Amino acid sequence: MQTISLDGPWASDFQKAFADAKTEWERDVLRDGVVTAAEYEQSRAHVRSCLGDAGYTISWDEQGGFALGAKSGTYPDDFFERSDPVLRQCESRWAGSIPFLFEQVRRNPAKKDEATIQVACLKAAGLVDETYSKQRWSRDNEKGDFPFDPTSESARQCSLDPLSLWLAK
Repeated sequence: MQTISLDGPWASDFQKAFADAKTEWERDVLRDGVVTAAEYEQSRAHVRSCLGDAGYTISWDEQGGFALGAKSGTYPDDFFERSDPVLRQCESRWAGSIPFLFEQVRRNPAKKDEATIQVACLKAAGLVDETYSKQRWSRDNEKGDFPFDPTSESARQCSLDPLSLWLAK
């Protein structure tokens, strides 16, 4: 198993991702402990091309998620059963941990405690009162049951970008 020596708040995550990488291309991206915007986009381009070779299209929502389509525009009843294994293969070869690490480092570069930054954001957004705690957020998050609408724009903003580092408000 190959290893890399890094330091910084995300070092162990990059080391694990590097050790678990399935391709040399992914290891090359992870080797320096940084996923640049260009590398992230290159990973997406590779996944898009890989899917295209199999007759599928993909588009990503910058606030999370993606849409998979058929180049032909037709969607047989077994579309998911046929497209999902291809998507998994393309992501395994060309994405691996790259999207996760890019997105997580971008939203929380110092790797601050997630509960702490979520609660601070929710309070600032007026979604919870001052008595709402990290422990309460952790319980609510585990259950997926919050005292606010988690699909509201403010709640999504906190979930995606709790430190307001990259999403426009």
